[in-house]
Amino acid sequence: MTSTIISSFELLVKPIAPPSAPINRRAIQAYFLLISNLNDASEPTVTLSLKFTANGMPLATDKLVTVFDFGFGNNFGTLNPDGTTEDYSLPSGFTGLFLLQPKNLDMNAPDLEIRGVAEILLLPTSEADSAKLLLSPQQRGTFLPVKPETTDFDQQAYTLPTPDGKYLFELSK
Repeated sequence: MTSTIISSFELLVKPIAPPSAPINRRAIQAYFLLISNLNDASEPTVTLSLKFTANGMPLATDKLVTVFDFGFGNNFGTLNPDGTTEDYSLPSGFTGLFLLQPKNLDMNAPDLEIRGVAEILLLPTSEADSAKLLLSPQQRGTFLPVKPETTDFDQQAYTLPTPDGKYLFELSK
């Protein structure tokens, strides 16, 4: 199975300033990936998996959670020891949203800072022999106040670059 690099990613649960700073918020940042199956409606369902590596090693930690939804409810999971997600089936013409985020979002959670690379694989078990996918990788973050009585919070979201600057990926078995 050959994987294709989608983008880099960064996961955070960390203060953005020292505790003594006048404004201090905690950043919680996750990786989002919109996946649109552009295969013709007559084509069979695509089965794919995502793979995450950090520092050249498969990202395998119990500190993260995955979520995938293509319109029929959230499918929660974790990463496998080899850094891959569970298998996801996406019918032709459907768009799914994948999310990789820190599991412990409590204000007293230990700091977490992970950077790496996200890849996609068309699995041998896929009914479709090829897939034309529109992939939109994003980082989304929330800045929460460290002091609960403060209502100062904010959000950010930005699209991540892909290796060749294109968002149309054509995969085959």
